[in-house]
Amino acid sequence: MRPATLLILQASVDDIAPCGDLYPALLQQLTEISTQHLDSPTDPGALDKIITDAHANLAATSLLCWRRLHTDASILSALVSPPLEAIQKLDTAIIVSGAAGEGRLDLILDIIQHIQSEHSPPDTYVHNTSFVCPAPPAPAIAKNITAISCLATPPSVAAFQSRYHGAPFILRGFAHDWPALNERPWGSIEYLRSVAGPGRVVPVEVGRDYRTDDWSQKIISWDVFLDSLDVDDAQPLYLAQHSLLMQFPDLRADIEVPDYVYASMPRPPGYPPPQNDEQLVINAWLGPKGTVSPAHTDPYFNFYVQVTGRKTVWMAPPHCATDLHATGNTAGVDVFGGEDIPGSMLASLGPGDVLYMPAGWWHAMRGESRSFSVSMWF
Repeated sequence: MRPATLLILQASVDDIAPCGDLYPALLQQLTEISTQHLDSPTDPGALDKIITDAHANLAATSLLCWRRLHTDASILSALVSPPLEAIQKLDTAIIVSGAAGEGRLDLILDIIQHIQSEHSPPDTYVHNTSFVCPAPPAPAIAKNITAISCLATPPSVAAFQSRYHGAPFILRGFAHDWPALNERPWGSIEYLRSVAGPGRVVPVEVGRDYRTDDWSQKIISWDVFLDSLDVDDAQPLYLAQHSLLMQFPDLRADIEVPDYVYASMPRPPGYPPPQNDEQLVINAWLGPKGTVSPAHTDPYFNFYVQVTGRKTVWMAPPHCATDLHATGNTAGVDVFGGEDIPGSMLASLGPGDVLYMPAGWWHAMRGESRSFSVSMWF
């Protein structure tokens, strides 16, 4: 695997030239590793310093070269690191720099798969419903709160375009046929372990609310994170708004993107669709009971799918910013704390339910159990 990887890196290394002195430093490391015997020990320390310096520059500049440098240095460092450490470095390249560069994501995933196949036992997962986390009953909704509209049947794409795109609605059980709710159950911790394999790491939020002083972020072991999901902790771990399906691509086959996402429909003036080839961003949200996403707005249309567990969702129209004492796109009040916001709506989402949210609408989420959700921005 090493010779083929080095050839791929060498073919586009000049993309990193704008990174200044770190460019020749990476070239030197690439040359040294290319000329060494496969069994020769190599100290990844110099490469790890390049990774650290590239990471430090990511926040200070929009130049693509720093993401490219971080990615390629991480790949090189993985080639000369112990197996589990190598996987962590490759995952971090996906998380931090997005595996920047043509073919880099596929290369990283191939290397991870190769390492796991060489150094771990074969997958022995067998579907067992005893591992699946059931959803608790739906909490009662106060009589003075308007319920988010539930459509009795899914509208046609044409009806969605013409009649339904302007306000939120729920389709109960729309995703019940997804593999993620059936033969490849996302409610099974054992399945989630098996689909990733050993050594993987993910980014998590630490704490119940990102507006509090004790909230933080870190990258931790996927296995450790999964073990934390059913632990009652004052500082819960929450995997929020992460491209998990890009990092663990086998999960992508467990869902189905609704046709509505690809519909051509009226867009607000200046509406910016996601800037990727598919004009679609799929994020995962996985956490224990009690996790909260405070009221905020997003710039995209969103189909939000509750895969496992249950969440309470609060929504309000865009014009409610003043009542919410908003700063930017984040509300200044606790909408789950009894605050009366005119025009607000509430609903409970259970497994298989899909919520459509128009761009710019205020929304907040609270996990009522261990919960796995997927958002689709389009």
